[in-house]
Amino acid sequence: MDKKAVVEAVRTTLAEELAAVERVAAMARDEVSSAETKQEGKYDTRATEASYLARGQAWRVAELRRLSAWFAVFDVDRHHVDGVGVGSLVQLEGPRTGWVFVAPVGGPKVTVDGEEVRLISPKSPLGAAMADTEEGDCFEVKSPRGMVDYEVVVVV
Repeated sequence: MDKKAVVEAVRTTLAEELAAVERVAAMARDEVSSAETKQEGKYDTRATEASYLARGQAWRVAELRRLSAWFAVFDVDRHHVDGVGVGSLVQLEGPRTGWVFVAPVGGPKVTVDGEEVRLISPKSPLGAAMADTEEGDCFEVKSPRGMVDYEVVVVV
């Protein structure tokens, strides 16, 4: 798997998703102050619900901007791989076999050369469990169905 191609695909996907989420966030903000959302009785919660939606969308925009900024300065050529950590592209063998990219926060999936790559956070159960592992290492992840075993096949 070409790590540079993965990073470029992530940058493109993040830009598209950020633009879409910013449009939705703007609509949610407009809805909060809309005349149609104005409270018509003490049990009318449309304005409150609209404000919750706007706040959630604003949070998502902030997270995507943060992730986009990180990928904008991430240099594949300068990233040194000692073990799995932020910036690592990892091929896993286990119940969810495939490729993951460890980023500061989780994000969208991308497809490169027909292979799906998931963006995961180092704070996610999977990211935390495989921190500092190396090729050939096995680790366990606690899941709702019990402990799940994985093997690190490749770290790029």
